[in-house]
Amino acid sequence: MLVEHQINSSFEWIETHHLSSSEKNILREQYQLPEETLEYVMDIYERSNYITDSVNDLELIVIHVPTKQPKEIRYVSRPVSFLVKGNKLFSFNEGESVVSYDGVKNAINQDIHSTPMIFLFELIRELIDRYLPILREISKERHQMDDLLTEKVKNKDLVRLSYLQQTLTFLLSASENNLEILEQIKRSRLGQSFDEQTMERLDDALIEANQVAHMTELESDIVDRIARIFDSIMNNNLNDTMKFLTVWSLALAIPTLITGFYGMNIDLPRFSSDYEWIYVVILSVILIIWLIMFIKHKRK
Repeated sequence: MLVEHQINSSFEWIETHHLSSSEKNILREQYQLPEETLEYVMDIYERSNYITDSVNDLELIVIHVPTKQPKEIRYVSRPVSFLVKGNKLFSFNEGESVVSYDGVKNAINQDIHSTPMIFLFELIRELIDRYLPILREISKERHQMDDLLTEKVKNKDLVRLSYLQQTLTFLLSASENNLEILEQIKRSRLGQSFDEQTMERLDDALIEANQVAHMTELESDIVDRIARIFDSIMNNNLNDTMKFLTVWSLALAIPTLITGFYGMNIDLPRFSSDYEWIYVVILSVILIIWLIMFIKHKRK
């Protein structure tokens, strides 16, 4: 997909998604974008980054946005790249899902988007805002996991918890990198040249990025604590199970021990009855009960 938006008389926005070969040729030939740059912005594993290419007069910004995976509440982050060349702004999205910019598109042709940079920071702020509903969804799932601490933990609950931890690991790394890139832009030579209006838009995006990074870090810390509590509960359950198995392995060894003596050449008292095996069983049961009571008393 390649869509051209004439924002105003000052500049144009070229929106792309999953570029075809013919669309790549348009970017190379009509817009004079270098092949190396195209390969870079189409890499779905590229980290958040900011690059200035003074030779080709390009400003490249890569921001990560969350993308839902088709399993439970499970998200990863995918890069969305922005390229500023003169009075043109290019956006690239090669991830699995289509990124819409409805909030910004509704304001197209208004004076607030008077330059590519102002419009760019509006787009970035809208992308960063996408973390907020996901974090609320994660928070709801986390509360449900917290309620399970008083119940019997099942394997599926542990899988849900692992999905939460994995999701928050991806989102925390992405949100922190996004914040770092925006701070880098503000400190750069480009940032120092911004006028008051452009700097205000950058600060708005920075505030949102900082809030998202802080919220993600907080959720990650809480989920990690819940995971540690789950580990403690599982370890305690395992200890109880091992104690139970130890007691019963000792108890069940008693009948074998007693009957084993009768198969050896050992002088043992004999019962003058055809039902002497019943007496052996009763003796075994008595010894088993005594052993269990003795072990319980020692545990206290």
